Amino acid sequence: MKFTFCILLLFILSSNITLAQTDTTTVTDSTLKISGSVDVYYRASLTEEFYEAPATSFANLPGFSLGMANVILEQEGTNFGFKSDLVFGPKGEDATVLSSEFRPNGSSNIVNQLYVYWKPAEALTVTIGNFNTFLGYEVISPTGNFNYSTSYMFSYGPFSHTGLKVDYALDNSFSIMASVMNPTDATEYNPTDDYVGGLQLGYEKGGLAVWVNGIFSEDFTQFDITAGYDATDAIYI
Repeated sequence: MKFTFCILLLFILSSNITLAQTDTTTVTDSTLKISGSVDVYYRASLTEEFYEAPATSFANLPGFSLGMANVILEQEGTNFGFKSDLVFGPKGEDATVLSSEFRPNGSSNIVNQLYVYWKPAEALTVTIGNFNTFLGYEVISPTGNFNYSTSYMFSYGPFSHTGLKVDYALDNSFSIMASVMNPTDATEYNPTDDYVGGLQLGYEKGGLAVWVNGIFSEDFTQFDITAGYDATDAIYI
């Protein structure tokens, strides 16, 4: 039997910076938030070979190894906003999987997310740009996952999308999202002139959250269901 263990050191840096504080309206529209994280880890196999355990998408390097650092800049205005998530390090390079393939001498392989949004109404949000996938329960940033290295299922992706999506809150409990996007993980531009559609139905009420997610094209269809429940104030399932 083969065993692998991983020791994680995780540092979370989070701060808020408020710019141009003159009145309530200005603060609402001109607040820049800065946050991020840094992670490193140690990985070893209890057999003679370093790479004995099957690899996942992240945290596969033996010995004392680097994860990634990310810096998130975001502004949340009344009707407009943006988010820029920049990543550095081996895990960041893995997260932007196709950047180096499309533009070997480019610099956008540090871009994990980069999008702007517009809210023409309270219940409606239109987003365009590069955003992490809405499928599955795990995300690229280690601070948002129960398992640091992510599961084998997450390794099959998708990781990120670039496109246009529209979120609409049907009422206090139900929501729907529809999108048109480049091929999966083609986050810089569309190399094939093909597009994929995305769909999400959500329900949140009384501590219960259920999400039905899907992406589809002429060549494939991928669906999943994720759910969570606040059993108590301290237990989340």
